[in-house]
Amino acid sequence: MYKILKKEVLNPTVTKLVVEAPFVAKHAKAGQFIILRVDKDSERIPFTIEDADPATGAVSIIFQIVGGMTMLLNTKEEGDFIHDFVGPLGKPSEIDGNKKVAIIGGGVGCAIALPTAKAFHQAGAQVTSITGFRNKDLVILEDEFQANSDAFYLM
Repeated sequence: MYKILKKEVLNPTVTKLVVEAPFVAKHAKAGQFIILRVDKDSERIPFTIEDADPATGAVSIIFQIVGGMTMLLNTKEEGDFIHDFVGPLGKPSEIDGNKKVAIIGGGVGCAIALPTAKAFHQAGAQVTSITGFRNKDLVILEDEFQANSDAFYLM
């Protein structure tokens, strides 16, 4: 069982959860994902790792509430538990050797783009981030992109 440390509503249809998962946090890299099950009888659903803090063992995921499983996940609150939280899975983004990069994300897909922008920024690359949303009420992660980009454009 994996404890929810923090729940943050980013907009009316997008939620961020910070989950206590020390193994995942220690090994996660930009571009990787986890698979979780909300409870023992629920479906397995994949989510990109938005952030991981090896020091605290915290892993952040962002999801859009679009179906039964994400609706169920969204009923969980801080202090509640998720049954399974497996990862990190997948091949990490290739970061080394790039001096200038452009990161482009749209809508909830910005949750996938942000960890890559962070990794390039931390590696010393010049990062230009471009994000787009249908309207201003759906904007997410603006501050995080600004902090990890040399140039940031919000469309």
